Amino acid sequence: MFKNTFQSGFLSILYSIGSKPLQIWDKKVRNGHIKRITDNDIQSLVLEIEGTNVSTTYITCPADPKKTLGIKLPFLVMIIKNLKKYFTFEVQMTRMCVVAFGQVTTRAP
Repeated sequence: MFKNTFQSGFLSILYSIGSKPLQIWDKKVRNGHIKRITDNDIQSLVLEIEGTNVSTTYITCPADPKKTLGIKLPFLVMIIKNLKKYFTFEVQMTRMCVVAFGQVTTRAP
């Protein structure tokens, strides 16, 4: 998704106060909900993702599981409020290693 996009500074993939915060996300909800609410502590819109089981109510990005985000930036920043409930998150990263071999050929004059 962002592989061919110039990346510097910050790249936001979820911004809860944006007009469509889950636009590039897939949502799965069974026995739970995903909704935008105003958090009393920070007085701002947040996403509340809540369910009876962490494996049945979740969001995933990108929405198409065959695609990748292609983010090359070195840091991941998450702001998560402790609600004293079970919580899980998963980040899949692929490290790319490029090895180049050079050969110098010398010829006698």
